[in-house]
Amino acid sequence: MRREAAPAGKGVVTGALALALGGCIPDYVAPGPYGAPDDAAVDTNDPLAPPAGTLSSATTPPVEDAALGAGDAGTEGGGAESPVEGGLPTSTVGCDLSGRWLVVDREVSTAIGAQEAAHEWLYFEMSQTGTQLTVTKGLSCGMDVVGISAASANVACEKVWPAMQTHDVETGRTGTSAMTATGCSVSFAKFYEVIGASVAYYQNPNNALPPASQEATSSAPGWQDWDDDGLPGYTMNVTGLATGQLYLASRRWNQWSGTIDAGSNSFTLADDWDSDPDLLGYNGSSLLTQTASATKDNDASLHFVTFARLTPAQATGDDTSVCSAIRSLATTLASEASN
Repeated sequence: MRREAAPAGKGVVTGALALALGGCIPDYVAPGPYGAPDDAAVDTNDPLAPPAGTLSSATTPPVEDAALGAGDAGTEGGGAESPVEGGLPTSTVGCDLSGRWLVVDREVSTAIGAQEAAHEWLYFEMSQTGTQLTVTKGLSCGMDVVGISAASANVACEKVWPAMQTHDVETGRTGTSAMTATGCSVSFAKFYEVIGASVAYYQNPNNALPPASQEATSSAPGWQDWDDDGLPGYTMNVTGLATGQLYLASRRWNQWSGTIDAGSNSFTLADDWDSDPDLLGYNGSSLLTQTASATKDNDASLHFVTFARLTPAQATGDDTSVCSAIRSLATTLASEASN
């Protein structure tokens, strides 16, 4: 029997089982329609538009703190690289990160004594002028969750990957890469990602995520059925700690920073992140609700993002082909972020 959850409160969430539920144990409601999509009033004259001064991900996603730790030193963008050996540059000039990159973000949450690692796979094309970085093309290629402790959960959600690829673009995200005495100081601005709801509207953290009764329309924001299964938001299929399905929308932010070696073709940055829950319903064991206590793990070393420079032959073609290749290459090019 399918059961729907009442609107959830705020907590710590990421695109994962434990991550998606933080701080919300649902009340049961009778099975049936999720409610007329126009029921929820939105306090804005143009509810689908992002707030003033915020960019839409339909064109260029909003970012904050556009230059974190920028320095005056650095290599001007577009510098020449040393001869290519085996299709990959043997070194790059200074701290210029221009080029094509596979990116894997890893975040760990803890609930009822169990740890789960959420992974998101990304494709970045970047350009650099002086110390200023810009993601000229950024695709989200999907996510998964893997239990990394006893009695933890695994989550599969492949059906939402095509919608993430289409809607969760990070084109326009900015950062800096500046030369230091020990290498390159690299940082990326804070970025908000929304899954399973009206992206442009909910990327504004001041806008509360929608309840189960608030489906998006052409004129009002709300949850959207991103995996086309007739259920609100997107469905996460849970096995392990508990078995069943979660119906979610989610909003999370992250920002990355660290010092890397000059000329790196592969590097790892620390990941600072947080997330809001939006549990729209669930089906299955009531144990699913026990993950409501999930929080970001206190061990900062567990949260990081790995970049690996792609060769000209890797991850080519249309966006779907690129993302398929990114997911396949992640376990070898960014193995430390993939478990």
